Amino acid sequence: MNSKDSKQNRLKLKYLSVAVEQTADNVVITSKDGIIEYVNPAFEETTGYAKEEVLGKTPRVLKSGLHKANFYRTLWETILSGKTFKHIITNKKKTGELFDADQTITPLKNARGEITHFVSVWKDITERVRHREELEALNKSLQFEKQKFEQILDLEEKIGAFSDFNKLADFIVSGIVGVLEVERCSLMLLDEKTGALAIKGAVGLDHKIMRESKPSLGEGIAGLVAKERKPLLVEVIDTDERVGRENLPSYKTKSFLSVPVLLDHKLLGVVNVTDKSSAESTVFTDFDLKILLWIVRQSAVAIENTQLYKELRYLTVTDPLTNLYNYRHFMRTLDYEIGRFHRFGDPLSLLIMDIDDFKAYNEARGAARGDETVKRIGDILNKYLREVDIICRYASDDFVVILPKTEVAQVKLIVQKIAEAVSRLDPAHKITMSFGLASCHQGMTRHDFILKADAAL
Repeated sequence: MNSKDSKQNRLKLKYLSVAVEQTADNVVITSKDGIIEYVNPAFEETTGYAKEEVLGKTPRVLKSGLHKANFYRTLWETILSGKTFKHIITNKKKTGELFDADQTITPLKNARGEITHFVSVWKDITERVRHREELEALNKSLQFEKQKFEQILDLEEKIGAFSDFNKLADFIVSGIVGVLEVERCSLMLLDEKTGALAIKGAVGLDHKIMRESKPSLGEGIAGLVAKERKPLLVEVIDTDERVGRENLPSYKTKSFLSVPVLLDHKLLGVVNVTDKSSAESTVFTDFDLKILLWIVRQSAVAIENTQLYKELRYLTVTDPLTNLYNYRHFMRTLDYEIGRFHRFGDPLSLLIMDIDDFKAYNEARGAARGDETVKRIGDILNKYLREVDIICRYASDDFVVILPKTEVAQVKLIVQKIAEAVSRLDPAHKITMSFGLASCHQGMTRHDFILKADAAL
């Protein structure tokens, strides 16, 4: 092999390694005997296992107990014969939570055609499987109309394909209008800074209403649904004590639906539906409510995935002790900011902080005092860092800050102020912190960036 071919092969291996590390798919490589030799970051995020916990073990650590021995026997017979095995497998996370994986296991062979390793690639499709199961149960129990069933399946397939939030919002409300046969529908999202709901997509509403309607939690019907986080089905508004008002003259019917948009118990917004135009009835039923709830659940996942929604920070994923962003939000946001760095070239810095000897501090001062200290450090970070900086609690005593459009030199003075403020928190026991600061460079992955800051720490 000449030097040119060797260089090309090295480049191919480099790109392959980067692709496997950054892919959203979970990747596991085992020996022929099933011993795990590699897992990628997506595997760690999905299963909750750090790679150090599974290397040298077998995939049995993920075994759910729901598949019979025959299933695994067939799996091994297939891959040992040199064939690829593909199946939806129910596995178990480190927490004990079950998840469904659309999994493909492929044998890897050497130049002599001998199997040396197996590579398993899978996607977490738990939400899709659960929604499909719910839909099938609904179809069976309520003798679901074939037309409605097909409409919802079509929505399910298309709703996750949007990356633009405005187009997604329009698609959601139009889909609901078509499936439920209504003339009016609105999607309202919660602005976490103001606590108000704002209409982001609508059918059948006046533009002035869309622009000016911004109820706060508890205000009006939508505000009530948002505050209580419970769906509301009203057959006749004039006589429903929960609503407490007469029907507005602009509405054709007195029946409506209003349901909260929730994701992982977090309120994203509210969907309102009225003026049912079905030939059978103009009054909404429990059947209609079940359909709307199913569509809204699927919509919540799609809303979370849109880039604009992330930029506007509607989906705030926070640590309950400090109210800072948590590890999950940090990882997602860092990927997004690195992507922006590679596209536009604006400087990007990463700051990692660690409370020195925090275990000893907890033992000396007590866990309650330790929690209070962590919380107050979070307050200090909010005080000295900018609003555009993404501050996260990385672990029990670790914090991390993503600093967009920021050079390393700009952060050093802020770091000094933070360290001084932290040192004054407990007069009886001086607290110190270690800091690691890194700047992003072209070609860097999330893994590279974190490692660079961690090395500086």
